[in-house]
Amino acid sequence: MNNYKLRILFVIANNRSRKDGTVPLFCRLTYNKKRKQFATGKFINPELWNNSRQLVKPPNEENNNINTQLSLIKSKINRAFLLLQVKELDFDVDDIYNQFINKSTTAEKTLLEAFDYHINRMQKLVDIDVKQVSV
Repeated sequence: MNNYKLRILFVIANNRSRKDGTVPLFCRLTYNKKRKQFATGKFINPELWNNSRQLVKPPNEENNNINTQLSLIKSKINRAFLLLQVKELDFDVDDIYNQFINKSTTAEKTLLEAFDYHINRMQKLVDIDVKQVSV
């Protein structure tokens, strides 16, 4: 098991400004010197973004809603990271993201997926390395 630290950072994309002046907010995961960035689906006024505190200021109903959703995203990512650590298998930042979005990680396959993979692989090897036996 490795002891790398997961870093979660929310960043704004100033170069993607919309007509109303808001910019998209992205989440950047860094783990084992590799990055994964994805959109949070939130748009904010760049003048209201406090980068050091990772919050939208001043507190009002809309900003509090955005801050709550960012906190929820961060806690879900941390939960996904802990679940992967408990399995004690090697994983990367893409596996953390896949666990976050509830997509199966690259290391996990169901029994049926593994069996289908084996059958497909064996069918490709018929008359090359294996002989098909009729029953």
